[in-house]
Amino acid sequence: MKLSKPFVISSIALAIHAAYSPAHAEEPVSNNVTQSAEVSDQNTLGSITVTARRRTEKEQDVPAPISVIKGEQLEATKIYQVQDLQQLLPNFTAQFIHARQSSVAVRGIGNNTANEGLEGSVGIYLDNVYLGRPGQAVFDLLDIEQIDLLRGPQGTLFGKNTTAGVLNITSRAPVFKEERSIEASGGERGYRQLKANINQPLNDTVAVRISAYDTHDDGWVKNTYNGKNLNEINRKGARGQVLIKPSDTFSLRLIAEHNEEDSSTGTIIPYSFAPWRPTGVTYAQVGANLGAINSGRSPYDYKVDFNDRQKSKVNQDALSAEANWDINGYKLTSITAWRDWKFSPENDLDFTRLSGITGGFKVKENQYSQEVRLASPLGEVYDYVVGAYYYQQHITSDNSYVTGPNTSALTQSPDNSSLFGQGNAKTNSYAVFGQSTWHVTEAFDLTGGLRYTLEKKEGRVDQEHATIPGLPIQFTPALFRNYDSGTMRRTDESIAGLLTASYHFNNDILGFVTYSTGQKSGGYNVNGILSPGALLGAQALEIDPEKAKNLEFGLKTSWLDNRLNINTNLFVTKISDYQAITNTTDGIGNFVPFLTNVGDLTSKGVELDVRAQATDHLTLTFNAAYTDATFDKGTAPTPFEEFDGIGYGRGYRSISGNRVNGAPRWTTNAGLFHKWNINGNIEHYTSANYSLRSETYADINNSSFSKIPGYGVFNLTTGFKIPHGKNQWDLSIWAKNLFDKHYFLGLVSSSNFNTYAGSAAQPRTIGASLRYDF
Repeated sequence: MKLSKPFVISSIALAIHAAYSPAHAEEPVSNNVTQSAEVSDQNTLGSITVTARRRTEKEQDVPAPISVIKGEQLEATKIYQVQDLQQLLPNFTAQFIHARQSSVAVRGIGNNTANEGLEGSVGIYLDNVYLGRPGQAVFDLLDIEQIDLLRGPQGTLFGKNTTAGVLNITSRAPVFKEERSIEASGGERGYRQLKANINQPLNDTVAVRISAYDTHDDGWVKNTYNGKNLNEINRKGARGQVLIKPSDTFSLRLIAEHNEEDSSTGTIIPYSFAPWRPTGVTYAQVGANLGAINSGRSPYDYKVDFNDRQKSKVNQDALSAEANWDINGYKLTSITAWRDWKFSPENDLDFTRLSGITGGFKVKENQYSQEVRLASPLGEVYDYVVGAYYYQQHITSDNSYVTGPNTSALTQSPDNSSLFGQGNAKTNSYAVFGQSTWHVTEAFDLTGGLRYTLEKKEGRVDQEHATIPGLPIQFTPALFRNYDSGTMRRTDESIAGLLTASYHFNNDILGFVTYSTGQKSGGYNVNGILSPGALLGAQALEIDPEKAKNLEFGLKTSWLDNRLNINTNLFVTKISDYQAITNTTDGIGNFVPFLTNVGDLTSKGVELDVRAQATDHLTLTFNAAYTDATFDKGTAPTPFEEFDGIGYGRGYRSISGNRVNGAPRWTTNAGLFHKWNINGNIEHYTSANYSLRSETYADINNSSFSKIPGYGVFNLTTGFKIPHGKNQWDLSIWAKNLFDKHYFLGLVSSSNFNTYAGSAAQPRTIGASLRYDF
């Protein structure tokens, strides 16, 4: 009888579990992977601390919806990519094509595809530094201390204002003791990952920490054109840190990072084909008639038939310095940071083995930021945090669009032509912010926050006319002619605020209500090819700010002597002038990507977050969210099933009542972590996690062709920690996506093709890891 891989690895885990049940344990040990070091009671949940309010506080004492993942939990579940964090965090969605086309959303808000003029609705921070592009977080999550997800508008305490939330990633800082580890992992598809960490105190006041990784995966999308695998991963990076602490009142943390990637990630699979009405012919049928193969097959086969190269190159460098002073109980913090990010792709844009369309967006981003904060001492009737923030960004996007001899037959665009352009955007953002808490009584607090932001932006689009053999320039369609918008400038001012009332009913129950607002800045559509400015003028390139109003009702509770934490909250978020990418037409059948304010939306729902110390050996986690995110008003192009075909015009319709794209109604994550000692000091552990998400639409017009079915993913790890003198071995076997669920992390549409193409998530990967701490 042939046994499946899921059956084999599940059986191994169960056999180990049965052989060494807790009845045989000689020495009970703490089993909570998120437990803080100072907590020694093995029968209770550990105390998780966060810095969401720019102070170190217990998560259960903070009147805000926060979810926390400790670094140990990431390591146990073998999760090392931002797009996989949705398997652990509640009401969090990550859409991923490649480093440029990636985004994260909270409560359905923020699923915006790539445009260099568009900022994220969810702010991503790494070691207190705002990342100007979501793709700057596309690296291996290496040597992580903790990840915090804050839901709802943020701005009265964080550097950059956001409308949906903050993903706050904190790496492990240097400490004044020796720590060294090396880890090697291997698995299916040639998967390998090497990681190393060294922490070394140089003396009583200086410590250094160096972390590095190198990851490879052969890829999981088969190219039937040449038999090679695509979606290959080749990624490596390093982080070096120096901590200088000459006294208890001053510390300086210096961080230098480098990450690079040379992969074929971003290979998208033809997902669905709508017929070109009134002919009823699909793009797949047109391609098949011209000799293309496999384009009409099931996308869940994870196969493509591309003749052109697929490449995704990323290079990122960063420096930051965080200084902290304790001045008679007041904490002064300065964070200075610089980042440089480069992205270069090669894409087959016609999705066939024919010589059709190639191109891509080569991006360079450079940013500098400076933040200063002052936090008052705790224990007074009033405490506060005030700060100032400056952020500067310069981003350039070089675009190309080149056609081959089969293009006109495939798409009705001209053969053997080319179109090039460049977009530039500059941002200077200035802000002052503050938040204060009035401890009205021992149980009742009132917290207020305010932020003023001034942003100055510049944008420019410079498009070169299309080179179309045999066609005089005067007959070139307007969309393909020379176009230079000139330098466009805008200034935006905004005020964001927060008001929270919280009440401790007793030591174990905290209730709160919050009203908050936020704003994401406006800007310009700086795509340098097929620019709407060439059709409609420079005013068509400008987008207005996105604004949020949010109301929360929350309850944080602890039961059974802190063996069970149950947190829940209700929320209603109103977004006006939601920024998204749609398209328009030039009137003769050519469609233009269009960054605009598509309309207003409401996201409302309920969230639940549960942690339980079920036994001395077993920790259980569960979180779930129901989110109803729908558009209140706005317009979008008619969906493909109503589209009349190339050259017939498309038209627009209301999207009122449409579900927000990329926003599942239901998300749930359930996990367990079990460990105990066997045969003396040998520790066995098992980690299991199941994540379930309901269906979504990939497009704001809710086309049935853009529907992504719901899916569930199960991850399992089992292993042993074996002492070796003062050192330790850690040997584990694991399975990610154990039951080999094929699903998609996002779709992109091609209006000229009436086609959607999707980013295939990683299939089952079974492997083993060996780590040595010394």
